[in-house]
Amino acid sequence: MEQLQVLVATMHREDLSLAEQMKIDCAAILANQADREEVQHLDRPCGAVQMITTKTRGVGLNRNIALRAATAELLLLADDDVVYYDGLTEGVTRAFRENPRADVLIFGMDLTKEGRVIGKRRPPQKRLRIFNALRYGTYTIALRREALQRAQLSFHLSFGGGCIYSAGEDSLFLRDCFRKGLKVYGSSYVLGTCAKDTSTWFTAYNEKYFYDKGAFVRHLFPRCPYLMAPYFAIFFKRQTSLGVWQRLKLVFRGVRGGKKLLPYEKTL
Repeated sequence: MEQLQVLVATMHREDLSLAEQMKIDCAAILANQADREEVQHLDRPCGAVQMITTKTRGVGLNRNIALRAATAELLLLADDDVVYYDGLTEGVTRAFRENPRADVLIFGMDLTKEGRVIGKRRPPQKRLRIFNALRYGTYTIALRREALQRAQLSFHLSFGGGCIYSAGEDSLFLRDCFRKGLKVYGSSYVLGTCAKDTSTWFTAYNEKYFYDKGAFVRHLFPRCPYLMAPYFAIFFKRQTSLGVWQRLKLVFRGVRGGKKLLPYEKTL
């Protein structure tokens, strides 16, 4: 059994070269959404790469496909715009050895635009709580497969690129980790770089953006969505031409509309 697998959500790939582009030095599963059904396999000295291509759409479903196919002890979630620094396998496995109680580890990542580092994500090196964990994206998360199986975790099908609502699957996944009692820790190890030049889901701070945030808040904070929803209407006032009352109406409309959600899908 492999010790570490990288699970990459991607689209419209024709071959397995992405593993080399991302500098993955261990086993990997590429969950590839395209216009065909196919499974490709490549044996490498550093670890086998498998690409599972389906006609499905939606990042949550795509990540669930990779989770179902995973076999390694440790699983590192990834997007296809990540490039890892040298020593990935050693860095991740060492971090889990140093944190034996951790079910989930959140790692550091450098954010780039046009090849230049524009931001750094550095989680606190301690056990995290939900209030200081939700700001980290899926591409910083690794977990023990045993914990995934025990908690029956999966990604929601309604949130994220290609879904009804255009983001938030990472926060909901982490929220579910806490709900299921998994121990989440931050690590000082920096995985690599994540390019922020383009986005598969973000177009602008428009009406759909604020509506979708309302639906997201309803699901993230089901007991007090109307209390938390105004944050998004107020915080992003400089990024949009929409007035504050219009933003509030859109967010609250999204809270109401967010009742209609697709179900979770069992991972294992």
